[in-house]
This record gives sequence, structure tokens and C-alpha cells, in this order.
Amino acid sequence: MWLKVLIFAIAGVAIYRFFGGKIPLLDREEKPKEGEHDFGKVETTSECATCGTYMTENDALIYQKKAYCSTECLEKAK
Repeated sequence: MWLKVLIFAIAGVAIYRFFGGKIPLLDREEKPKEGEHDFGKVETTSECATCGTYMTENDALIYQKKAYCSTECLEKAK
């Protein structure tokens, strides 16, 4: 009796997981440590106002609401 219940429970969980179900205790998403990159994460890009190079907004230098890729391009714009 208990063996049948156990087998059906295991089969049910396997089918649930096969179709994309997540079990909170088993599927914990670990947050990346500081300094690690989140691969697959979409980052917003900006175009340099001087040379047209695209870079992520984290790498851009912002001056007077315009994005620049380097200090050289920033100096040319002044």
C-alpha cells in the first residue's frame, strides 16, 4: 500500500519537473557573488555621442545627458 503511494508520488514529481515545474526546496536560485557576471542578463547599451561606438551604460561616461565611451571622446566634445 505505502509502496504504491511512494511510487505514484515519485512519478508525479518527475512528471511535474519534466514539464517545467519548480519545487521551492529543490530549485533555489543562487544569487551571484559580488564581482561575478550574470550571463544571459540583458544590459542596456548606449552609443557614444562622438565616435558612435556602442557600450553598456555601466561603462559609459555621462556628461550633460550624453554618453561617451572614453575620456578622449569626452574631451573632443568639449
